Amino acid sequence: MNTSTKRKTVVIGLDGTPYSLIGKLTQQGVCPNLSKLISAGSLREMKSTHPAVSSVAWTSFITGKNPAKHGIFGFMDRIPNTYDLYYPNSRHIQSKPVWDILKSYNKRSVVINVPSTYPAMEMNGILIAGFVAIDLARASFPASIVPTLKDMGYKIDVETQLIHESKDKLFEDLFLTLEKRTQAILHFLKNEDWDLFIGIFTETDRLHHFFWEHMERNDPTFRPLFLNYYKTIDASIGKIMEHLDNDTTLILLSDHGFCTLQQEVYINHWLKEAGLLHFKATPPKALSDIGTGSKAYCLDPGRIYINLKGREPNGCVEPGDDYEQLRNTLIAKLTGLKDPVANTNIIDKIHKREEIYHGKYFDKAPDLVIEPKPGYDLKGAIYKEMLLSKGVFSGMHTYNDAFVYVNHKEITRDSLEITDVTATILNSLDIPIPSDMDGKNFIKWN
Repeated sequence: MNTSTKRKTVVIGLDGTPYSLIGKLTQQGVCPNLSKLISAGSLREMKSTHPAVSSVAWTSFITGKNPAKHGIFGFMDRIPNTYDLYYPNSRHIQSKPVWDILKSYNKRSVVINVPSTYPAMEMNGILIAGFVAIDLARASFPASIVPTLKDMGYKIDVETQLIHESKDKLFEDLFLTLEKRTQAILHFLKNEDWDLFIGIFTETDRLHHFFWEHMERNDPTFRPLFLNYYKTIDASIGKIMEHLDNDTTLILLSDHGFCTLQQEVYINHWLKEAGLLHFKATPPKALSDIGTGSKAYCLDPGRIYINLKGREPNGCVEPGDDYEQLRNTLIAKLTGLKDPVANTNIIDKIHKREEIYHGKYFDKAPDLVIEPKPGYDLKGAIYKEMLLSKGVFSGMHTYNDAFVYVNHKEITRDSLEITDVTATILNSLDIPIPSDMDGKNFIKWN
């Protein structure tokens, strides 16, 4: 790279946008700016995290580490030695985010709308926290940017509850939130000094959850709106490009893929039917209602914990051989689980925790992580009296089919994971990659 100029890197995230969808939209002429970028850069498919949820995936992105090193395993995690749950936030992240690494090298960052960064922590630059931020003041650092955000009518997130009023109202809010997100990104891109700029569009994830099936089935009303949404995102990317010079590294990525949701699958119901989970209250109100003799329970999405003696309050499974035997039994039985209507397999594979996690916080990890077949969204609800059902969502996350793009450079390998993006960001700014980072640089620098 040209060392005579100041190195700068911009990262734009499209939450939940699949690699396969990028290919279709560019081929169909829906996204001309993306098409132009791809013709002058490298686009590759990328894998997400286990599980493929935004809180875990984006945290792995900002730290370059697997969950057993950064400490976030789901949207909700267990309080050790209890059946109580908590919602992880920025204070629970146990590894430095990339902008804190850059701070040590006197590099300044602007970070907008990355999930799991709430409340906003002090940093060298500007941070506007993303999902699940609930208060703009606590979502913003420094506090001096709050009046600017309020003046522009900044929206932290899409008001997804509008789906219960009408799909049209939800679409209106999708477009409004996208407009305000773009406005904020462009404002800080132009008016702040930065070495690293990160802006995440989480609106795509909301769009997919509610309208993916409508897009795939060519719904005459909502497929055109879906495509128009991507045209608008593409226009936003075009506006961002107007403010970048040819020496600036541009990285685009998503945190997971997406597909049509066929059925939600309630694993705790299966565990109850298999005689492995009992509750002392009907219906149970919380995991603390787990009854004597329960051997396993599930948290979203498909994280199974063994009710282990010495770890869980009412644990009854002995560590060692009994633990391993139960895990193997669960793997064997769940792998054969079928959708009785479609007569198709529900489960793709089941990972033992030691196969996918390593690090200081390994003991917090689920004992098994179930990876479903596309279309089957695994749930940890404890009160469901059926194995399968379907709610308001029409789309679901996938572990495969995320994407990453880099301008003017060659991506040197095909087997990519989201943790690799962090190492590549550091390399683009000529910052050494920490030895405990799991991710590896994937760019061939000239």
